Amino acid sequence: MTRFRYAEFNDTGSVLDTEQGVIPGLSFRLAQRPLAWGRSWEWEGLAGYHYGRVDYTGQTQSGVPYNTRTGEEISDYALRIGSWFEGSYPVMPYAGLGYRRWDRDILPASLGGLFESYRWKYAWLGTKIVAYQRDASNLTLDIGWIKPVDPVLHVDFRGAYNVSPRLNPGSRDGLRLMLTSRSALPENATLILEPYFEYWKLGRSPSLTTGGITVHEPASRTNNFGFNLRLGKMY
Repeated sequence: MTRFRYAEFNDTGSVLDTEQGVIPGLSFRLAQRPLAWGRSWEWEGLAGYHYGRVDYTGQTQSGVPYNTRTGEEISDYALRIGSWFEGSYPVMPYAGLGYRRWDRDILPASLGGLFESYRWKYAWLGTKIVAYQRDASNLTLDIGWIKPVDPVLHVDFRGAYNVSPRLNPGSRDGLRLMLTSRSALPENATLILEPYFEYWKLGRSPSLTTGGITVHEPASRTNNFGFNLRLGKMY
């Protein structure tokens, strides 16, 4: 589950619209971990998918308040690799690459709908710190910097305008925090509890004139608080 909160801002920093709500999803992880701490390499593949509807609070282009629902579909894939260093609290610096796609379907209420598809690759740099370790159970703090690479937005006006502009929002620094609690179960199984926080930020896109209209994507910010529950198997 993730508590999704998104906001767009005008050029003076005032809020144009917000979207917020709880979205269910699925989370997968595949990794090769060292048998013991020390100078050992670890790779990890992560995949997540969330789908649901949230509340939209905003306004029309003329400034009239406008509330509706928005369909959200978010998929995220990442691969990272790092090396463990021994100590009282083992530490693993890591580097990774990911891909994120977010489809935003602003559903029609009194007005026509609007569909937007955000897509970007991202760099991911950070550190894992083992705060507690006992046999196969541990508690790990994961702190990472994330940076979108060449974000792209595809817009569909749902027939209101006969154009489908492709915009380029600005890339800004983001943050991803995870606290992973891994508990050993019988037969090499594990129970993973993982609260997390994600912060994404995009800058205003350049204006684009097409089909007789001029459009741009406002600056935006996304704050996601979430929780993953996984059952794992160690081999």
